[in-house]
Amino acid sequence: MEELREILTGGQSFSWKDEGDCFSAVLNEKVYKVRCAEDFNADPFLHEYFDYGFDYDEARKIIASKDEILASAVRQFPQLRILRQDPWIALISFILSQNNNIKRITGLYNKLCEAYGHEVEKGYFSFPTPSELGRTSIAELKELRVGFRDRYIMDAIEKSYILDEIKTLAYEEAEAKLMTIKGIGKKVASCVLLFGFHRFEAFPVDVWIRKVLAKYYPGKSLDYFEPYPALCQQYLFSYARNLSLE
Repeated sequence: MEELREILTGGQSFSWKDEGDCFSAVLNEKVYKVRCAEDFNADPFLHEYFDYGFDYDEARKIIASKDEILASAVRQFPQLRILRQDPWIALISFILSQNNNIKRITGLYNKLCEAYGHEVEKGYFSFPTPSELGRTSIAELKELRVGFRDRYIMDAIEKSYILDEIKTLAYEEAEAKLMTIKGIGKKVASCVLLFGFHRFEAFPVDVWIRKVLAKYYPGKSLDYFEPYPALCQQYLFSYARNLSLE
C-alpha cells in the first residue's frame, strides 16, 4: 500500500480514504478498494484513472536526468503519477484547497459527499453532481464550515457548464475561462486543468513549489522543466512537502 500513499492521499486527489488494509474511494458510481498498483490495472475505469496509457518510466528517466533534486524525488517516489480525475470533482476539490491543508480538505470533501451526494454502498457516498450540490445554500455551506469558499462553490455550481466549454480550448484560454469563476486564480485553475483535464503543460505554483523553486531553481524559467513540467511539479511538490522544506 505504501507505493500508493503519495499518489492517492498526497494532495492531487481527496477522494481516497486510508482504511488501514486498503485505500477506498467512491468513483464512477462504484466503491473501489485497492491495495497495490496492480488493482488499478484489473478494472477498465481504474486503468484509465491511474493513467496506465502514459509512459511514466520514460518520463521519469528524463526527469531524473535534469538535476539531483529531481533525481532524488524520483528515487523517493518511484511510482508517482498524475491521476485522471473527473473535472467537476477537481474543480470543487481545489476550490476547497485554498489556504487549506490536505487533512482538512479531505474532511470538507467528505462532508459534501455525505450532505449532498448519494449512498452507493452502506457508509460510502458519491461526490455530489452539480445538480445535487445545487440543492445547497450559503447558509448550509457555512454550517459545513467551508469558510470563505462558500461563495466560490456557489458560483462554481452556477458556472459548471464551463467545464464542457474548456475541453477543446488552448491552455491559456481554458485557464482564463476557469478564472471567470469567483475565487479561482491561476494556481487553482492550473490544478483543475492538470488533475481534471490531464493538461500536462500545467505547473501549479503553491507555497511548497514556491519554496522549492526559490531554494533550488532561482532565476530558472519554468521552461527548464520541459518536456514534462506537470510531472516535475508533482515530484517537486511531494519532495518539498515530505521534507517540510523551510
